[in-house]
Amino acid sequence: MRAALAVLLVLALGATGVSAQAPGQPVNLAFATLDTGSAWYVYGATMAELLRRTLPPGSNIDVKPRSGGVGNPLLVAKNETPLGFGFTVTNRWAYEGKEAYTARQDNLRGLVGGLDTYYLVAVATKKLGIGSVREIRDRKLPVKVYTQPIGALGEFAGRQLLRAAGMSYADIRGWGGTTSHVGYSIIVDAFKDGRADVLFAVVTPKHPSVSEIVTAVDVKFLGLDAESAKAMLPLGYTAATMPPETFKGQAEPVSTVGFPTVLITNKDLPEPVAYTVTKTVLENKDALVRGHAGLAEFDPRTAWQPEKVGIPLHPGAEKAYREKGWMK
Repeated sequence: MRAALAVLLVLALGATGVSAQAPGQPVNLAFATLDTGSAWYVYGATMAELLRRTLPPGSNIDVKPRSGGVGNPLLVAKNETPLGFGFTVTNRWAYEGKEAYTARQDNLRGLVGGLDTYYLVAVATKKLGIGSVREIRDRKLPVKVYTQPIGALGEFAGRQLLRAAGMSYADIRGWGGTTSHVGYSIIVDAFKDGRADVLFAVVTPKHPSVSEIVTAVDVKFLGLDAESAKAMLPLGYTAATMPPETFKGQAEPVSTVGFPTVLITNKDLPEPVAYTVTKTVLENKDALVRGHAGLAEFDPRTAWQPEKVGIPLHPGAEKAYREKGWMK
């Protein structure tokens, strides 16, 4: 994390959009990730360091701790941030204008898919004494619920999971509980101080903030019961199992839903820039994994596949895959 922050200190601040479109000229690209305690922020910082070496001299990559899986596709579609991270599931929603989106964002394009695997989980303190999310409703528990800010998929998916289990934020508050939607630094402190009972989140292996929570507090990872899973799958999620010991002290597998991270852009990004960004990521897996272990399962050869991207590829990205013979 220190290395990632050091990278950002080197980067100039405040750039948005693409400042020059001709090949060989410097470009200024804003890159939407998530808050500074997130895996996505580290991913972005690592990629920015690589791109500064491969884009034309003088180019600037501004890594922004932005909205996350739900909010980032909107920022990218509006070209406020030409680069960003999304998920296959939110990419599809945005492109088709459903679920979290009221209008089609059909100018979105994919660059690199299948960067990792994220899992939807509820992280509950063991002192709460529950084995499933549904028990919160059945026992009308006054739990203190935390999620990331509105706009992150962890928050939106948590809301969907509550709905699948037959309750809402309003119900939790009605039972005397609280709901807080904040950054990971605040969430970690809340668990350490005993002010948090449950975190709804989407997590990747070695997620830095969740790893910090499980090191400091005795917690239990709650997956999806069969009825809740049945309600979630039609929304576009895919059944998945988080293996044992994905996090310290997690002795049992967690049955839930999963989806990969995708590097996305929009159709207005110049083709030479999209090609260079894609090629840089594809050719530097070792450096990416050194930046964050969550990228260890990334397979560049299959990163173009529709099930790993969720939206059409940018022509510049297609060129990079076809050049390597990975996409016919």
